[in-house]
Amino acid sequence: MGKARNLCKADKKELKTLADDFGLLGRKDVQEAIKNSKTYAEGQRAVMRIYTKTYME
Repeated sequence: MGKARNLCKADKKELKTLADDFGLLGRKDVQEAIKNSKTYAEGQRAVMRIYTKTYME
Protein backbone atom coordinates (compact mmCIF):
# COMPACT_ATOMS: atom_id res chain seq x y z
CA MET A 1 0.00 0.00 0.00
CA GLY A 2 1.28 3.47 -0.90
CA LYS A 3 1.55 6.62 1.11
CA ALA A 4 -1.68 8.32 2.12
CA ARG A 5 -2.46 11.23 -0.18
CA ASN A 6 -3.12 14.73 1.00
CA LEU A 7 -6.61 16.15 0.92
CA CYS A 8 -7.85 17.30 -2.46
CA LYS A 9 -8.79 20.97 -2.87
CA ALA A 10 -12.52 20.21 -2.72
CA ASP A 11 -12.14 18.39 0.62
CA LYS A 12 -10.09 21.24 2.08
CA LYS A 13 -12.73 23.71 0.93
CA GLU A 14 -15.44 21.63 2.61
CA LEU A 15 -13.47 21.48 5.85
CA LYS A 16 -12.94 25.24 5.74
CA THR A 17 -16.68 25.72 5.20
CA LEU A 18 -17.41 23.44 8.16
CA ALA A 19 -14.97 25.35 10.37
CA ASP A 20 -16.41 28.68 9.21
CA ASP A 21 -19.95 27.52 9.96
CA PHE A 22 -18.86 26.87 13.55
CA GLY A 23 -16.94 30.16 13.81
CA LEU A 24 -13.57 28.41 14.04
CA LEU A 25 -11.92 29.16 10.72
CA GLY A 26 -9.75 31.97 12.08
CA ARG A 27 -8.14 29.75 14.70
CA LYS A 28 -4.57 28.63 14.09
CA ASP A 29 -5.19 25.13 15.50
CA VAL A 30 -8.07 24.63 13.07
CA GLN A 31 -5.98 25.81 10.13
CA GLU A 32 -3.23 23.37 11.14
CA ALA A 33 -5.73 20.53 11.51
CA ILE A 34 -7.09 21.14 8.02
CA LYS A 35 -3.60 21.49 6.56
CA ASN A 36 -2.28 18.29 8.15
CA SER A 37 -5.29 16.01 7.67
CA LYS A 38 -4.87 13.11 5.28
CA THR A 39 -8.60 12.50 4.75
CA TYR A 40 -11.81 14.50 5.01
CA ALA A 41 -12.96 12.32 7.93
CA GLU A 42 -9.74 12.96 9.84
CA GLY A 43 -10.07 16.69 9.30
CA GLN A 44 -13.72 16.66 10.30
CA ARG A 45 -12.90 14.85 13.55
CA ALA A 46 -10.16 17.37 14.32
CA VAL A 47 -12.45 20.35 13.67
CA MET A 48 -15.22 18.85 15.77
CA ARG A 49 -12.78 18.06 18.59
CA ILE A 50 -11.70 21.72 18.64
CA TYR A 51 -15.35 22.81 18.49
CA THR A 52 -16.16 20.61 21.48
CA LYS A 53 -13.25 21.97 23.51
CA THR A 54 -14.09 25.55 22.58
CA TYR A 55 -17.84 25.61 23.08
CA MET A 56 -18.87 22.57 25.09
CA GLU A 57 -16.41 22.48 27.99
